[in-house]
Amino acid sequence: MAVDYRAAYERCKAKPYAECFRCPGGELCLDFSNSGQGIRGAEAKERIRDFGDLIDWLETSGSLSRRQAAALRAAGERSPKAAQALWRRALDFREAMARVFLAKAKGDAPRAEDLRLLEEEYARTAPYGRLKEAACGFRWTVDEQADVLEAALRPLVESTVSLLTSPRLARVRRCGNDTCYWLFIDETKNCSRRWCEMASCGNLMKVRRHRAKGLGRAAKAQHP
Repeated sequence: MAVDYRAAYERCKAKPYAECFRCPGGELCLDFSNSGQGIRGAEAKERIRDFGDLIDWLETSGSLSRRQAAALRAAGERSPKAAQALWRRALDFREAMARVFLAKAKGDAPRAEDLRLLEEEYARTAPYGRLKEAACGFRWTVDEQADVLEAALRPLVESTVSLLTSPRLARVRRCGNDTCYWLFIDETKNCSRRWCEMASCGNLMKVRRHRAKGLGRAAKAQHP
């Protein structure tokens, strides 16, 4: 689904997950994957910290309408344990999905257990998917009347499965910075995009290369 990233970032720039809208992945599922970058590296920091954050993220992305988000928050307040469990499932889904995309971007085979988890969530959330007419045909949406917690995961699951079964999967890339786990769709004609964002990882890698060259020259000067 299309996301107005500038507007989304402005709406949530005080949130810990705001970066995934500032630096877009190009698909809803990749943006969600990027919200968890911190727990895949040395930082070990979770950016979607509870059920409320999850619903806020989905509303900010445009995956849930304001009415739907309000209904799901109310459902979470009525059943806090179920809401906590749903949040945990969302994170488990995110990490399985991220591992699948990271494997494909690297040219490796994804783990069977990760694919099974994606399949299971697709089946569990299928009752809440609805087809809506769009400019070029139809698109999947969430049932406007659904106010059960399960419905919250449907946009993420649908986006993931749609990308995995699309030719665009071949354009999924991981950032070229080896400490960055951000994923994105490479939309360049010659598939030359290397960084999640030039202003962050791109410049960081340029600085690292410059320093490495400087150290190399210094070493040669000391030991001609």
